[in-house]
Amino acid sequence: MNPNPEPSTHPTPGSAEGDENHPTPPPLPEVPVTLLRLVDDLLKRPLALLEYVQSGATGVVVKRLLVIIAAAFALFGLVLAIFSGGGQYLWAPLKLIAGIAVSGAITLPSLYIFSCLNGHDVTIKSVAGVLVASLALVGLLLIGLTPVLWVFAQSSTSLPFLGALALLFWSGALAFGLSLLFKTGAALMAKRNAYLDLWVILFILVTLQMSTALRPLIGTSATILPTEKKFFLVHWFDEISLSSRETKKTQP
Repeated sequence: MNPNPEPSTHPTPGSAEGDENHPTPPPLPEVPVTLLRLVDDLLKRPLALLEYVQSGATGVVVKRLLVIIAAAFALFGLVLAIFSGGGQYLWAPLKLIAGIAVSGAITLPSLYIFSCLNGHDVTIKSVAGVLVASLALVGLLLIGLTPVLWVFAQSSTSLPFLGALALLFWSGALAFGLSLLFKTGAALMAKRNAYLDLWVILFILVTLQMSTALRPLIGTSATILPTEKKFFLVHWFDEISLSSRETKKTQP
């Protein structure tokens, strides 16, 4: 028996050397606990959301983003409903929320495929997170434009004009909100090519057709949903023609 055993050269659990050989993984990004924090990130640091999406916090963040989307589109729908009032105060917000939800759901698979073709190393879950973040940013921009829309909704009697104004606001909000997709691609060091551009065009067309499929969003109708199928451009021209005929009838 050796009375003076030499100290072991093997690191014990919890020793400094053991910690160096097995470093503690860095902590996950802090998840925003309030909607206000998430709104602030969307407006000032939208790419910071990539850290949340790529961490284990995707579900928590997406739930909060969905709340922002629902609230923003409901408010935009309420302002549109001021034009005709009545049941539109209920149906316009619900139709807008349903329209953007369906548009996002049916275009998500193509966004994932185009993102992979664009050179992104992503999962369907992370792509869904980025899409929801982009739509939340679109919703915030629409909230910023609703005061201007309210002025014309409560003072104008021209349905084509209000529809054109809403379309202009929608196009501007989409342009800024969906730019987050391209910023995400740049952050992932992927090349810019036509795949994401093609998807954006596809998404815009889908949302415009959804606005026609769920009509009327502005004005009144004998039914909650249309009974006749129409392409959105045909619907717009029909509404303009009808408004023009009604204006001529009222003129002396």
